[in-house]
Amino acid sequence: MKTLVINGSPRRNGDSMTLVNEMLKQLNGEVKIIHTYYDNIKPCVDCRYCWTEKNCCIKDDMQEVYTLLDEVDNVIIASPLYFSELTGQLLSFASRLQVYFARRVIQNDKEFKLKEKNGVLVISGGGDTTDYDRSRRTANIIFHQMNAKCIGSIYSVNTDKVPAKEDEEALSKARELAVKLNEIGSSK
Repeated sequence: MKTLVINGSPRRNGDSMTLVNEMLKQLNGEVKIIHTYYDNIKPCVDCRYCWTEKNCCIKDDMQEVYTLLDEVDNVIIASPLYFSELTGQLLSFASRLQVYFARRVIQNDKEFKLKEKNGVLVISGGGDTTDYDRSRRTANIIFHQMNAKCIGSIYSVNTDKVPAKEDEEALSKARELAVKLNEIGSSK
C-alpha cells in the first residue's frame, strides 16, 4: 500500500502534521510526503498548454506528484485553517491539478482515468474559526480531481488552547482512519 501526504502547512511539525504522524504510526506501506511550502511546486499560470497536451509545461516537483497520483492507494491532505480555508500554498498546489480537468473535460479524453484511491482530510486551527465546511468542500474538489474518495476527516480546531498533540479525540480519529485505510488496502 502506498500513501501520499500533501502537507499544506508552513510548519513541517505543526498541529496538522502531528495528526498525520499519529496516522503514520498505524498506517501500513510506503509513505511519501509533499510539503507545499518547501517543495518546488509552482502554481498554475493558466497558459493552457494542458488544453492540447497530456501534461503540464511547468517542470518542477509536481511532475513526481503526477506520477505518484497514478500509483498511490491513499492521499492525505493536511492543512491548518486560514480564514476558514485551506492554506494558499495548498491551493496553489491544487491549481496544478488543472491538467486532469483539462484531460477529462476540455480534451474529452475518454481513455484518461487516474487510479482510484482513498482520501483523508486533516484540519487544524484555532481562534474563532467556526466554518469547517468551507475547507472540507474545497478538499473534496481536490480529492475529486485526484480521483480519491474521502473516507473521513480529522479536525483539531481549538489548537490555540489545546495543541493537536493533546487533542485526544483528534488523535484517536487519526488512529481510527489509519486502521480503516489498512483494512481497505488489505481487502483489495
